[in-house]
Amino acid sequence: MLKSEKAKLYDAKAKQLLSRKDVFANILKYAVREFKDCTLDEIIACLDGEPEIGNVPVDDSPELIDAAGGESVSENDGIRSFDIKYKVKLPNSNEQAELIVNLESQNKYHNGYTLEKRGIYYLSRLISSQYNVEFANSNFDDMKKVYSIWICTHAPKALENTITEYSFQPTAIVGNGAVDNKKYDMMSLVMINLGKSDKNYSGLIEMLNLLTNMRRVSVEKAMDILEKNYGVKFKNRLKEVDDMCNLSQGFYDDGKAEGRAEGIIEGRAEGEAKGLINAAKELGASYEKTLDMVVDKLHISHEDGKKYMDMYWNA
Repeated sequence: MLKSEKAKLYDAKAKQLLSRKDVFANILKYAVREFKDCTLDEIIACLDGEPEIGNVPVDDSPELIDAAGGESVSENDGIRSFDIKYKVKLPNSNEQAELIVNLESQNKYHNGYTLEKRGIYYLSRLISSQYNVEFANSNFDDMKKVYSIWICTHAPKALENTITEYSFQPTAIVGNGAVDNKKYDMMSLVMINLGKSDKNYSGLIEMLNLLTNMRRVSVEKAMDILEKNYGVKFKNRLKEVDDMCNLSQGFYDDGKAEGRAEGIIEGRAEGEAKGLINAAKELGASYEKTLDMVVDKLHISHEDGKKYMDMYWNA
């Protein structure tokens, strides 16, 4: 089987596993604020119908206008689609659907762009695509809140076994003009980064690691843990074991390559950061200006910049 065919197979199996209602319910319980106090049965009852898997385009249209603004060209092979899209009711609500939840699985964290910014784009599309579907004209109060949840199976070491939510928060500029959060709390990005076992290896992180990386423990043992601790039950164990072993091997093989690439990228960044910091110190630059320079020159986050500053500023 060609590598590209294997990648498609692994991708399809990952979507199949993650879209299961018992798996998706765990993701909602641990990653979505509205469900943290609910039982799995209560959450499953909130899943409105069946999920849409890989068939909802992210962009407005598969047609793209060329640079000259002339003819449109079809790029059907490159259409971005949401991996999994669920309409979800809120607990104790009679509404047909209150949330729209998108779930994405990524094997690589570094893809030539910032993964968090791609997530924000997906959130924006989940909002804008509701026009004339969930609401029309100026009936913005009918708009549904959206979540985009991203699972990175091979995250950078500094991000391993973390779950982070990014959402709107009011900041007082003059006086206190904040309103009820129901009026603005309409989108959240949740990044779930998996990794090797550590103090945070429990709950949703453990469950997703067991589903996507069977090499940690035997598949049979993993299934026992999934059934006992997370209510994820497998009807046909022989078939599921074979599927999960194949899926795990695919993640493992891709992960080894990703790990090597991560090491090279982080090693280069670390060396460049050290050189920049030492040069700035010799010129008498302040800590703050040096930090800003490192972040700007290396195109890294403020947090990563502080990490390098902690390593080399006082060395």
